[in-house]
Amino acid sequence: MSRLKRKTVASCYECAALAYCYHTKNPDLTRDEGRRVASQCHSLHKGVTTETIHVEGKDRGMSRKKAEKLITKGRAIWADYGLLRIHEQGPVQGP
Repeated sequence: MSRLKRKTVASCYECAALAYCYHTKNPDLTRDEGRRVASQCHSLHKGVTTETIHVEGKDRGMSRKKAEKLITKGRAIWADYGLLRIHEQGPVQGP
C-alpha cells in the first residue's frame, strides 16, 4: 500500500509559510507552541509544501513551495485559499 499523504499542517515547522510568518526559517518556537499556533492559523499562506495550488487562468497547478517563492518575489498574490494569481508584468502590490 502507498503512504497516505497528509494535507493538513500539524505544526508551524511543516508549513510552507514559515519564513513568511516569522521572517526566518528557524523561529524560536517550542514544539507545543508551534502546534497550537498552526491549529489556530487561518492564513492563505498556510499549507504543506507539496500541496498543489491552482493558478488562475492556467490548466496546470504548482506546488505551494513554488507559489510562496513567486509571492516573496512579488510576482503573484493569493486570490483565495489554494488559488494563485500571477502577474506577468513584474512585481505587484498585495490586496
